[in-house]
Amino acid sequence: MKEVLVLRDLECIKAIAHPRRIDILNAFKATPLSAKQLSQLLDEPHAKINYHIKTLYKVGVLDLVEEKVKSGIVEKYYYPRAKHIVIGKKALNFNNDLESTDIGDICISKFENMSDSFYDAIERNTLDDENITNYNQITLSKDEIKELLETVDSKINDIILNRKNDESDTKYDLSLITIPSEVKCRA
Repeated sequence: MKEVLVLRDLECIKAIAHPRRIDILNAFKATPLSAKQLSQLLDEPHAKINYHIKTLYKVGVLDLVEEKVKSGIVEKYYYPRAKHIVIGKKALNFNNDLESTDIGDICISKFENMSDSFYDAIERNTLDDENITNYNQITLSKDEIKELLETVDSKINDIILNRKNDESDTKYDLSLITIPSEVKCRA
């Protein structure tokens, strides 16, 4: 089972948006369950639960993990594909007007790209504690931010120019983000 499943497709998002399907996902604990077991747990008719399970399975939120034959009937056991389900922000972006793109949209787009890379790494289970190298809340002037960016860019260029390519090296997305967390009032 994956740690995180990121839903980026509108069909997947619509599939989990139904309240009964959320109940079904919440009903799973440590073991796979069949439609019959879920219908008993949720006190719902088997046919309704089976319909919702098939929908969740079709969009890849549930996995079929086992089939057992009981009294000549095949009973299918399902389990969620991931412990956590996250909706990717791009799936909900309805602004397609390129004429109205402003600096905020560009920054959000860059941040969403980095966010996508982050979620992809989580889904692939390739993100380690060492990948989140630094987080600080500090006070900086615009000139200090510019100097910091120039220093980081210079160091990256040094590394790129002086490195020997090794096929075992891993490609990384690297980002330096400065987000104002407090606005000072000017008197």
